[in-house]
Amino acid sequence: MNVGTTEASVQPMRIVSRAHRRIESIGNRIQRLEGRHIDSDSRLMDASYRLRYQVYCVERGFLKAEDYPDGREIDEFDRHSLHLGVVDGEGTMLATARLVKVNMIGLPLFRHCQIYARESELYRETNRVAEISRLCVSREFRKFRAGSIPLAITLYRAIYQASKRNGFTHWLVATEPSLQRLLASLKVPFREVGPQTDYYGPVAPYLVDLSKWDQTILSRSLPALHSFLDGLEPEYRPLPQA
Repeated sequence: MNVGTTEASVQPMRIVSRAHRRIESIGNRIQRLEGRHIDSDSRLMDASYRLRYQVYCVERGFLKAEDYPDGREIDEFDRHSLHLGVVDGEGTMLATARLVKVNMIGLPLFRHCQIYARESELYRETNRVAEISRLCVSREFRKFRAGSIPLAITLYRAIYQASKRNGFTHWLVATEPSLQRLLASLKVPFREVGPQTDYYGPVAPYLVDLSKWDQTILSRSLPALHSFLDGLEPEYRPLPQA
């Protein structure tokens, strides 16, 4: 009986130990996260396409896996996009996204979402709009909130800096409620520009005026945004509004 009791008590400890080691491993990787513009790196581009396949085709079932027999999710908008990724210290792709530039075939969101007839800011000639698209995070990190938040922040920092370097003034994005809550906590100034629809789940189209978020970043009121200007060249840094 004593032996049986001892074995029964050891098993949960082993489970806890494995879970602890996994969380510790993720914690160590979080310390070395790096957001990158990856278009010039064929290895990371391949990893990005494979992560998209894993999330959109295998895990979420938004796209048919049989349409991508090589295990890479690629579409016609990729040639018109800037691709971003977050890697750990070993160069493993943990999250990815793309900024789709306005082009002759349009933007992905317009194929699924409607825009309110009264909307005007989106179409002003002085604005340069890019759509945030194919944003996905490794399942390993999505399970741990303590890991997924720093990962998402690092990815959005890379998206923000790429936007600044390429002169984008606005983001167009379709967000699900969970992502909307995260971005709201970062005081991203989203404005709904269309009704909710089913676009890989229930989403609504939103427009972000980056000049407004610039002021939040410059105010340093949110510690999560303190690094957003690190490494950004002086000519692309926002200026305080008078």
